[in-house]
Amino acid sequence: MALWPRSPLVASIFVGIIILGILSLRWQSAAWISHMRRQHAGADGKFYVDQPPVAWQEALQNFVVVLALSLVVAFLLRGQFGLTFWQLLMMAAGFTVFYRDTRFFGSAVTYIITATGIGIRLVPGHIDYRLFLPFKEISRIDRKEYSPSPDTDLFARTRAATDGLLLVPKDPKGFTTRIDKLFIVPRDIDKFVEQLPYGYGKAV
Repeated sequence: MALWPRSPLVASIFVGIIILGILSLRWQSAAWISHMRRQHAGADGKFYVDQPPVAWQEALQNFVVVLALSLVVAFLLRGQFGLTFWQLLMMAAGFTVFYRDTRFFGSAVTYIITATGIGIRLVPGHIDYRLFLPFKEISRIDRKEYSPSPDTDLFARTRAATDGLLLVPKDPKGFTTRIDKLFIVPRDIDKFVEQLPYGYGKAV
C-alpha cells in the first residue's frame, strides 16, 4: 500500500509504519529474552539462548513462486487503478510476503535454558506463545524424530521439522490445559542437550 498514494509524503508515512512494525517485532523478542534473564537467571545464572534460523533455501523457492504470480497479476492489471506495472508488482509481492511471512520464514521461535527450566517463545502468526517449563515439571526430554500425534504440540520454526526433542510432563494432565507433550527443534540440538541437567536429552 506504500506505493498506492500519489503523494510522496503519504507514501513515506506508509513505509515508515511498515518499518516501525518490523522493528517492534524485533524489540518484542529482545524484551522477552531480557525479561527471562532477569526473572530466571540473574546476573551470573545459567542462561543459554537458541534461535533457529530462517530456512533461506525454502523461503527463496516460495518467493520465486510468489514473484512469478505477481508478475502475471501486474501485467494483466497494469494501468488500472492509476498504478503502473512496477507498483502493482511491488504491492502484490510485498503484501503476500509481509502478510504470509510465516510461509516464507517459518514461525519465529526462541528456546532458553536456565538453571531451573526451559523458556519457549513461539510466534506462528498473530498469536504469541510464551512458556516457562520448570525442570521439576518435566519427566524426561527424549531426542527423537518428530511424529505427529494428537497429544503432542510442535513448537518449531517449520512444520517440516524432523530431529528434535520431546518434552514429557510429570503431570498426566500435561504441562497446561492445552499442551500435553511438547516437541521442540533447537538450532543446535547437541549443544542444547549439553546445557540440560544430567539425564535429560537421551536418544530414543
